[in-house]
Amino acid sequence: MLVLLTRALDESKRTAARLACDGHDAVLSPVLDMVPTGAIWPAGVIDGVIATSARAFELLSAAPDWPLPEARRLLPLLLVGERTGEAARERGFDGPPLIGPDVKALAREIAARFPTPCRFVYLAGRDRKPDLEDSLAEIGHAIEPIEVYAAQPAESLTEAALAFARTGEIGVVLHYSRRSADIFLGLARNASLGLSRINHVCISHDAAAPLLAAGIHEVLIAKTPDEQAMFAIVNALAALPKTPLGQDMR
Repeated sequence: MLVLLTRALDESKRTAARLACDGHDAVLSPVLDMVPTGAIWPAGVIDGVIATSARAFELLSAAPDWPLPEARRLLPLLLVGERTGEAARERGFDGPPLIGPDVKALAREIAARFPTPCRFVYLAGRDRKPDLEDSLAEIGHAIEPIEVYAAQPAESLTEAALAFARTGEIGVVLHYSRRSADIFLGLARNASLGLSRINHVCISHDAAAPLLAAGIHEVLIAKTPDEQAMFAIVNALAALPKTPLGQDMR
């Protein structure tokens, strides 16, 4: 099955490699370009580092004292997803990790692990939801966001993506966030693409919201908010028998 990937380029390449292991081809058309902001580390005592995305570490400033090596080695890491933990270690952050599967679970884990008020650095993107910051602030923690990257929308889908979409060769589009799904819809409309016969697999109900609001019915939501659950849907779609017209029989 041909899968359209709209994540940032580095993430799309990793996803394409995983899809290839399951026998799927991918066409890449990032709708967001992640760029570093050059943000700096705050002064003072920090009790832990929060990050909900691997790119928070991947796009850190390259300055060797940002933060000091000792801080990287000792600061507790409060993270969403195993991939974020891998990215942290790649940048020299070796503190004890606390990893949750999603933001809500991480907030609960932090509340249980740190019952007294703490000061946390939150490595984040410029455009983000306030849920995590709000929930931790409500129980007395001081959250200091460092906006280490910004997401710039693409001006159009790639020529390859447009060509495959117009010939009906794309079997499924993967969506990882509400914002990227919303941008994808806008770019598809600008290109006059019909989306009614393309399956859309979303990592969460939140990511699916713009598609459902647009009246798209071929929307499937992963049972758990991770790529493995999304791939399970892709594999199931690929296994469906085809009609003579090449459409899956659902």
